Amino acid sequence: MKRLSLVTTNRLSPHGNFFTLCTFPLAVDMAALFQEASSCPVCSDYLEKPMSLECGCAVCLKCINSLQKEPHGEDLLCCCSSIVSRKNKIRRNRQLERLASHIKELEPKLKKILQMNPRMRKFQVDMTLDANTANNFLLISDDLRSVRSGRIRQNRQDLAERFDVSVCILGSPRFTCGRHCWEVDVGTSTEWDLGVCRESVHRKGRIQLTTELGFWTVSLRDGGRLSATTVPLTFLFVDRKLQRVGIFLDMGMQNVSFFDAESGSHVYTFRSVSAEEPLRPFLAPSVPPNGDQGVLSICPLMNSGTTDAPVRPGEAK
Repeated sequence: MKRLSLVTTNRLSPHGNFFTLCTFPLAVDMAALFQEASSCPVCSDYLEKPMSLECGCAVCLKCINSLQKEPHGEDLLCCCSSIVSRKNKIRRNRQLERLASHIKELEPKLKKILQMNPRMRKFQVDMTLDANTANNFLLISDDLRSVRSGRIRQNRQDLAERFDVSVCILGSPRFTCGRHCWEVDVGTSTEWDLGVCRESVHRKGRIQLTTELGFWTVSLRDGGRLSATTVPLTFLFVDRKLQRVGIFLDMGMQNVSFFDAESGSHVYTFRSVSAEEPLRPFLAPSVPPNGDQGVLSICPLMNSGTTDAPVRPGEAK
């Protein structure tokens, strides 16, 4: 029984008349680009006295000494690209410093833009767990809406679509187009992975959660360390422990956003999510040393606050 391996905030008024649900994905992309351009890849905070490396990346002056040095030399390796930067070519980037300062000042407004819009629930999916994909150490509720790890291996049929080593499961239905929203109650779980993956991801052997391998997930580790499965990992910071996670997939805009579903606060957005093949909801409860842990539960459909019925995906499994 194997844990999944990882390769090594923000609001919108429900009554606002500027950013509607239609423009929300564009607002997410713009805000994410602003934050990406002004963040240090070492400390994940806003850039302070940014220093430009030869590869084009920038890090805080205080983080320069954290970069790995070239073997047998004093030149530095970029933590993102592993490209060597000569120390005498590293320069202070005052233009980027001004940009980061302005974006930091705009942070309260960015938070308001990115809050989870209650109208997203118009796109709720009546999701269930696909038992045919479940690892044999997973215990699934009779209604196919809750899952947890167990100590005893279940005697399930050996299917091609079943994860045989990594303890995870996919949700149904699959998504080929449109917008889709669902929420997962993570409760007291100290470790979990949630998000989406390509239909074609490998099911056999140990799974590595990376965007390069077709997984767009947010992970909790060690009871509080939150990260997005980018390469390298993007560490995330939230104001409080997540109890219910909202996931909003927009196939047209090719992004998937994660929210604290209770407060509406934005957690992270993946951009350039592949829409070339169907995507599936992905869930993985933790596998602590004692073999037991909290339950991951798909939340029931909620009133969207509109007269529209929940929109189901065009293609069900």
